[in-house]
Amino acid sequence: MSAERKPFRVIMWCVPRSISTALTKCFSWIDNTKIWFEPYCLAFIQDYAMKSMGVTLPAKAADLSPDFVSQLNAATKGTPLENRLKPEVMDLSILLRDGVREQLDSLPDDQSVFVKDMAYGVTNFLDLLPSKESGFKHTFLIRDPERVFPSWRNLLMAQMKRLPLPGQKPIDESTFDMTTDPGFMMPGYTYKCQYDLWRHVKEHFDPEPVVIDIDELVANPKQLLPKYFEACGMPWDESLLSWDASPAVAREWRTLYPMGFGESVTYQRALASTSFQPSRPKLQRSDMTPDAIKAIDETADFYKEMAASRITVD
Repeated sequence: MSAERKPFRVIMWCVPRSISTALTKCFSWIDNTKIWFEPYCLAFIQDYAMKSMGVTLPAKAADLSPDFVSQLNAATKGTPLENRLKPEVMDLSILLRDGVREQLDSLPDDQSVFVKDMAYGVTNFLDLLPSKESGFKHTFLIRDPERVFPSWRNLLMAQMKRLPLPGQKPIDESTFDMTTDPGFMMPGYTYKCQYDLWRHVKEHFDPEPVVIDIDELVANPKQLLPKYFEACGMPWDESLLSWDASPAVAREWRTLYPMGFGESVTYQRALASTSFQPSRPKLQRSDMTPDAIKAIDETADFYKEMAASRITVD
């Protein structure tokens, strides 16, 4: 990035299974750019996990105390979450959403920042978004729900088997219902969260926020990625169409805990990526489970309305 170019501040709000981690890996090679990985989403997830274990989170990041750390250690000892939720490896300054906002509002003036996050992480906490004065450009990565929910159902089952929470019933693929069995499932199966945030951004931050469809992007990266960069004020370079296979770059991302936890289930393929590949064909509805079909049908309108304002090839 040239010295004359103004540093950028961009947030990409996603839905699950939207190839967003591979996209984030690509963006890691933009000069002088710090990547933040799901700070609000991870605050949401840890809030849910800790409360399910009887751990009381303070109201504000400034109120985190040694007593909280002791309580967390005691609650996780001997459980599958013991290694994941070790306070000594977590960045407790961004465990709570107000800590995330405070730090995003006070970034170095000379550094560009790209934040990849899930919209449901700020549902009911819109007051803790970065301030308008911080200069963040809010963008939205959308995906056809017919592609998301069958894939997400499989991931949810794998995650819940690997890191079961207290009181969780055994995971049976034949009876699993992704719309109700995960206690953390948000209303509208996260699509409404993204839609509501998009409407909030239109009203309070930017009347025309950037929207891009990931399946169109990976099918046409040479055409669409430069358009996204231009809309966001990010410096485009053709070299960003491919990148190193090593996942090591993710260790430089700012996140709640190091990118070593859960990669085998959630991020392994994305972190080993080297370029954008066209999406696989959709499943036929006859091959989908009833819960996935229910989620698709209840979220299609949110997707379609947002897609009407997306960046296109033409």
